[in-house]
Amino acid sequence: MAFLGLDCGGTKTEWAWHPAGRAIGRSSGVQPAAHGTAAAAVSLVTRLREAAPNDDVDAAVAAIAGAGDATIRSQMAQAVRDAGVPYPVAIVGDTLAAAAKALADGPGLLVWAGTGSFAVARDEAGALHRTGGRGHLLGDQGSGYDLVRRAAAAVVLAVDGLSPPTALQDALCEAFAAPSPQRLGAVLQQRTQGDIAKALPVVLACAERGDEVAAQCLDDGMSALFLVGNAAVRSAGLEWSGLRVLAGGGVLQGSESVLELLRQRVLGYGARSFDLVEERAAADGAAMLASAWARREEPLCRWVDDGAL
Repeated sequence: MAFLGLDCGGTKTEWAWHPAGRAIGRSSGVQPAAHGTAAAAVSLVTRLREAAPNDDVDAAVAAIAGAGDATIRSQMAQAVRDAGVPYPVAIVGDTLAAAAKALADGPGLLVWAGTGSFAVARDEAGALHRTGGRGHLLGDQGSGYDLVRRAAAAVVLAVDGLSPPTALQDALCEAFAAPSPQRLGAVLQQRTQGDIAKALPVVLACAERGDEVAAQCLDDGMSALFLVGNAAVRSAGLEWSGLRVLAGGGVLQGSESVLELLRQRVLGYGARSFDLVEERAAADGAAMLASAWARREEPLCRWVDDGAL
């Protein structure tokens, strides 16, 4: 039997198979929030046919950014059926696929920081508890966007004499083509969350060169992300002592220095282990969910039925 999992983001879709043995693939994104549910469903059908042109699939799970809403999931699933896809396809939120890969084996905590951020804890009964991931305006602590936003805010504060001078001033003005540090905020308001997050290497470079303000922005961001993870641990009724913790997402996978800031906090609270998940964990997790969903294997099939965190 062959089970297909798709991790559908705003700019790219990755897919994988369970059990392993067929090549993973990558194509363009599927984004209901940006393009509408109908257009996203058309894109999803295209991605499914790219991944399995011969329809040799027993079941598939598509983990889609923005599909945490039950109405969106239902509409997209119906559109896939209407398009004639001959095998069952479940739609779930994208955080669920990452959690499946990290937490399929038992209780633990997953902390994720990419363009956005979230934490998911699995309790002793197999239920998932999610915190964070509420969008860049109200949350996403420790994400790429959040770390760059903190750095840009420090530049504006320094210009007004409210914080120490920082090399971030020239570096971020150059990165965003801002005519002056005073105009940096206005320039960033015209950029997307993803565009802003892409400037994280600029902040990292300043910190590596010894800029204390840049280093403090990164440290504060990881403190905030740790608190998100801590809230998930409490919600799941777990204890830090002996806890298995996993981390993922582009920020944590791409910067050892940032990862170390989080590692220090996690291990300092008594966690048993702190490991990175694989780079394509969400696609693998979606394929695992597809297998469990088709076979009605608990608790993963229940996670798919719930659809969102």
